Amino acid sequence: MGVFSKIFGRNRADQKDAMRIYRAVMEQSRRPEFFGDGRFPDNYDGRIDLLTLNLSVIMKRLRDFGDNGKLLSQAIYDNMRDDFEISLREEGLSDTGVAKRIKPMIRLFYDRLKTYDSAIGTDEFSDVISEKLGLEPVASFVSPLSAYVDHFFKHLQSLELGEIAQAKFTFPMFGK
Repeated sequence: MGVFSKIFGRNRADQKDAMRIYRAVMEQSRRPEFFGDGRFPDNYDGRIDLLTLNLSVIMKRLRDFGDNGKLLSQAIYDNMRDDFEISLREEGLSDTGVAKRIKPMIRLFYDRLKTYDSAIGTDEFSDVISEKLGLEPVASFVSPLSAYVDHFFKHLQSLELGEIAQAKFTFPMFGK
């Protein structure tokens, strides 16, 4: 999204909906129960992994809504990218520095998105997340995380596009 799109595009409904969804996902992705020994590492990579995992579930569901779902999914991505860029600028990076750092970040996001997306809703999810985190498939974190993703995806399947756009979804309790 370019500078002018950022300035003039913020009043679009899809951008407002995307921001609402992104904020909910960011809040969920910062919950401490997901991080620590045998879980996502509490560092940049771990936080991005969890953010991407939650966004993957939502974006997978949005594909079921055709062009409107695709538009909202793109707007969520745009919000995430803008958030990454703002974070880099807050670190004091120049335009050139941001451009150099944002490309690998986005590439990692897409790699993770592809990996998670193909596994969501399948029996292979535990294996994929175990491999990604370097954990055994029966580890005490992988099973609850698989259940969390499965419950979240099933919940989203019960919602219409408008409900998702209004962030009227609930995240399952983790580990329950």
